[in-house]
Amino acid sequence: MTHHSRADLERQCQSHKTDQSLLSPFLEIPNEIVYVIFELACADNFLQDYPWPLSSEPPIKLTLPVIAYLPTLAISAVCTRWRSLALASPILWSQIRVESASRKDKVSDTQSGFISTLKLYLKRSVDTPLSIGLRTQGRVYVHGASPPLNLLLQHTCRWKSFSYFGDNELKKCIGSSLSFPILQNLTVHGPHSVITSENLDSFANAPNLDSVATSAILKAVEESSVNWQQVTSMDIWVAEGEDLDVLHRFPALTILKLRSSWSRFEPSTPLAKLHSLTFIDWTDSDDRDNKLLENMFIAFTIPALAELVIYPDNNGSISSLMWASDAFHGFISRSSCTLTTLSLSSVAISDSDLISALRILPSLTSFSIKGLENLDGGSPITSHFMSSMHSSSAIPLLPRLRCLSIISHDTSFDDTAFVSMVSSRWISDRSLGIDCLRSLVLRFSDRWVEEEVYKPLWDLDRMGMRVIITDIDYKGQFEDVLWSSRNGLDRT
Repeated sequence: MTHHSRADLERQCQSHKTDQSLLSPFLEIPNEIVYVIFELACADNFLQDYPWPLSSEPPIKLTLPVIAYLPTLAISAVCTRWRSLALASPILWSQIRVESASRKDKVSDTQSGFISTLKLYLKRSVDTPLSIGLRTQGRVYVHGASPPLNLLLQHTCRWKSFSYFGDNELKKCIGSSLSFPILQNLTVHGPHSVITSENLDSFANAPNLDSVATSAILKAVEESSVNWQQVTSMDIWVAEGEDLDVLHRFPALTILKLRSSWSRFEPSTPLAKLHSLTFIDWTDSDDRDNKLLENMFIAFTIPALAELVIYPDNNGSISSLMWASDAFHGFISRSSCTLTTLSLSSVAISDSDLISALRILPSLTSFSIKGLENLDGGSPITSHFMSSMHSSSAIPLLPRLRCLSIISHDTSFDDTAFVSMVSSRWISDRSLGIDCLRSLVLRFSDRWVEEEVYKPLWDLDRMGMRVIITDIDYKGQFEDVLWSSRNGLDRT
């Protein structure tokens, strides 16, 4: 061996040792910690029918190799250690999401690979409770229920969470005789004409049902034979002219998400145990009644309410919900509730009405707003509002506030007053009875941020406050941005 060849060999050996040292820290991680990492990485295993019928487009277009959407299967193929851990952990195989298309032909050899993969997941999950998401496109198979659904129906005794989206009539696919002994979370979405009381009856034998989300109208829920007595969480639609008194069928209800496309509510039975109400308006902006929130506040009496969320969801409409100050005051007074969380989005409200509303909510610890509009133009987050929030104010608003989130679509904003207000609530005089603000989220969608003005907040982030600020230049996921003294203003 020449001297040159020996030197090359020594360099290669040294390089190999260096590479090993780079890998060794992970190799030394205990299996218990690796397993926790795997659990986080394998929360969603997505299987899509293949080949998808040429007559339609799949709801989700895959842009990566199939294995990229099956993290548990991918992990089990990396090395002996990872495979052993994956095979010894049935829970990693128990979270499955399936997309299936109706087809006139029988299952082909190519499609059998999709079915085989689903069978593999069900087999390796052993007897672990299953979290299943099923989305179908098109009506029921000519030859009966879809093959993937047939497979899943063989394991209903293990369904802990089931989510369905599609236009199949579930009663024809599932029937009404199957039992779901451990089913706790149920989501059923589709056209109102499909999600009827008869289709909800498919889940009548679910004694532990706790949470339900459905696009069925309230009447369909009322007429179904499902036992609603133990349900604590509901996400439901209210259609034109429906009576909210039907909610008395849910005596254990603590969380209600009400989606309405109708603005006339009749006063309803008090909801004694409800602690969270989310009101979503689906009315087209051209048809929206300015008294929508007024009617909603008048309709409800909720003595245990702790969380209130209000926003419109109408396909990008720029129309805002009109705030009803007197009705809101009456609602809070009548309910005598201790509200701790308030979230308002796309609401037209003046700064004085906003201050007035917050004045009667001294127990609020979390306050978030998005796209609020002043009735006279601009934003209600004015200098007057900020001075009312300042700890030096005679009677500061929201003395218990710990989390503040603002998404502003307005171009004018008193930055200096805002920075001063936030700073005053970081470490305030205990004698004033004001809690320390722990989290600040601020986003400007239509303007830039002057970094020098907001520099004092960097120190607050360094001292422990969670500070997130973005402006018009930010293109990523807002929730994932941390603006801090370490990174400055994120403009990625």
